[in-house]
Amino acid sequence: MKQALSILAAAGIGLLSAQTALAQSAPIVVLEYPTFAGETVDGINNDHPFIENANYSVMHKVAEAETLSHIITNYYGESGLDLSVVKMSIVKVNKHAFVRGNANYLYADKVLHLPSVNEIRDLVLGKAAGKSSSSGGGRSDQIYFIGG
Repeated sequence: MKQALSILAAAGIGLLSAQTALAQSAPIVVLEYPTFAGETVDGINNDHPFIENANYSVMHKVAEAETLSHIITNYYGESGLDLSVVKMSIVKVNKHAFVRGNANYLYADKVLHLPSVNEIRDLVLGKAAGKSSSSGGGRSDQIYFIGG
């Protein structure tokens, strides 16, 4: 019995050594993602103007055949912000520029206010914006997230 255990133990060590040798000879693939100057671990680009200054906002005149996705990519791209939240915020603060509040139907020649990070935060948190609205800062001025 002791002899059988010794043989099994020796075979186990031999298998372990063979696996270790195989693992050492196999190539290792390391995936790296490009980083941008000023980017931190959490994906926020600290050199982006909307991130450098939380109150930074811009006005943009919509060109013919320009989409909201193009505008968001040009201004907020590579900032590290969640662009779906940015999109909802732009639609919310620029109701005049969209057909029935639909982000897919943007009027040409309208001037859009591209909100700052602080303005977006206030919309998400439901805080009253610095500008007065026609609805008096009620529920219709807030962005709601429904679902998971």
